[in-house]
Amino acid sequence: MTVPRAHRDVLMSLASRTAPRGEMCVGFAPIVSDTGMPRAAVRRIVRHLARKGLAEFYKALQDDEGAVAGAGYCVTATGRAEAGY
Repeated sequence: MTVPRAHRDVLMSLASRTAPRGEMCVGFAPIVSDTGMPRAAVRRIVRHLARKGLAEFYKALQDDEGAVAGAGYCVTATGRAEAGY
């Protein structure tokens, strides 16, 4: 699959910070920090990656103590392979 450079940068950030099946997810801020892209661009790209099956959205995530921590995205197994992890 050919992935544009900006999409690859976002995918690499997701692959390095998250785990498949909702084991570990992040919001947009860490990806913005990793890539230097505007939040709106990261949001658009992450949602595009999700539509392509390379990322997944999870809501009602919990932190290590069981408190609700919000929502986030994580890489899929396919996304992890595409990123080379």
